[in-house]
Amino acid sequence: MILGIDIGGSFTDILLMNGEKFHHYSSLQTSLENINEEIAKLINEKEIEAVGIGIAAWLRKGKIVHAPNLPFKSFNLQINLPCIMENDANCFAYAASKILGEENLMGITVGTGIGMGIVIDGKIYRGEGIAGEIGHNVIGGDAECVCGGKGHLECYFSGWSIRERYGKEAKELFGEGKFPYDENFGIFCRTIANAVMLFDLPVIAIGGRIGGRLEKEKLNKIYDFLPRQFKPKIKIVKDDFMVAKGACFLAKEILK
Repeated sequence: MILGIDIGGSFTDILLMNGEKFHHYSSLQTSLENINEEIAKLINEKEIEAVGIGIAAWLRKGKIVHAPNLPFKSFNLQINLPCIMENDANCFAYAASKILGEENLMGITVGTGIGMGIVIDGKIYRGEGIAGEIGHNVIGGDAECVCGGKGHLECYFSGWSIRERYGKEAKELFGEGKFPYDENFGIFCRTIANAVMLFDLPVIAIGGRIGGRLEKEKLNKIYDFLPRQFKPKIKIVKDDFMVAKGACFLAKEILK
């Protein structure tokens, strides 16, 4: 049995993978205490073979170098099991590649922040470890980003900037039918279009607690910024547990 954990800026989701089947075990507020307690409990109760962790952080060689959206700056676990830690957007993209049957795609996650995972020929492209940080593309302006920079995409469109601008969580705005498909959403679409022209991948998978609830018709605005020669398929992934699933797939592979 494989344990998959998605540690996001606000929530942590825990899945179990048995064979090819997934079981949602729990969801909790992100804190080190909560996560450590839940992992210890599961390892004691279940026959866990390996652990996969998808985390909202920048990683190099499996170590956190920056985690602007997390309530802690370091993450230490005492796990005497095979374990792999990967950026959450990379996990999302890898799961999307496996589940959608697409060996080449961009996976965009929108939740507290924005991430991008790149899968080429069925493998995650990491660069030196931090490739795909689309949420920190510089758009311009003086708005301060949670990472310490200014004018990044997340300052215009992300869970935290929507909350700051409207005084409500995106979930509430969706529920009220008032989600802001405004000029900031247009900036988000334009930034994705720029990434499409850089990588020319055939599929854009969009998910996360905000991304998975965006309207497909609205996301077609991405095409407005693309030359007609670029026509990637846009797929909205409404599964909130894709990061944890990707972590499971990666953990399973280290057992081979």
